[in-house]
Amino acid sequence: MRRAEDQTGLVACLTVASKIITKTDRAMEDQLLAVANDPERADTLGKARAFKRTWLELADALTRVQKQSSWQRWGYTDFESYCRKELHLRAATVSKLVSSFRFLESSAPKVIERSRTHSESPIPSLAAVQFVEKATERGAADEETLATIRRVAFDEGGEVPFLRKTFKDAAFPEEDVERGERLRGQIAGAARRLSALIAEDGAPVKRALAVRVEETIGDLLAALDDN
Repeated sequence: MRRAEDQTGLVACLTVASKIITKTDRAMEDQLLAVANDPERADTLGKARAFKRTWLELADALTRVQKQSSWQRWGYTDFESYCRKELHLRAATVSKLVSSFRFLESSAPKVIERSRTHSESPIPSLAAVQFVEKATERGAADEETLATIRRVAFDEGGEVPFLRKTFKDAAFPEEDVERGERLRGQIAGAARRLSALIAEDGAPVKRALAVRVEETIGDLLAALDDN
């Protein structure tokens, strides 16, 4: 019975088709057929093919494979090689998936449980989970604000543009030093552009005034360098 269920799941994975079959997708489909006798391996590969739709399921599978070192049974020297060669996933992508899944495990396990038991429930996007993870790590927002961010992202399906617009100032406040450096660069850039403009041939500025402006700009730039 278990074998029949595995085969049924494999067939379901194979029916996840895209409008354009790429070379990579074709290779992964061939590999999926080749490893059909290993349910865990086929399941993880199938979810990699459907990555954009089932990122949380894929992250769950990857975390399990990494934790159990399953890739060793499949003849790979390390987890990264398995992901790159069999799943066609870059190391950076795998790192984001596993990191985000572990964050959910520790901070919002209900999201994972909901995805496993209620297939119709909305799944937060990977980008939304990363936003919440970074906001939590930054620690600038108070707990009430963080709770609101989690609710909007995980329960209400808020996407990153909305999360950024609504919570950026609270979750990622610009430090005084950062603000000062930003303003320093903007002022210096504007001063240099003004200097270049009044130095152009035909600039409608009298020479005596242009000289005074140039001197003032020089003083300004020197003061910025000293501070």
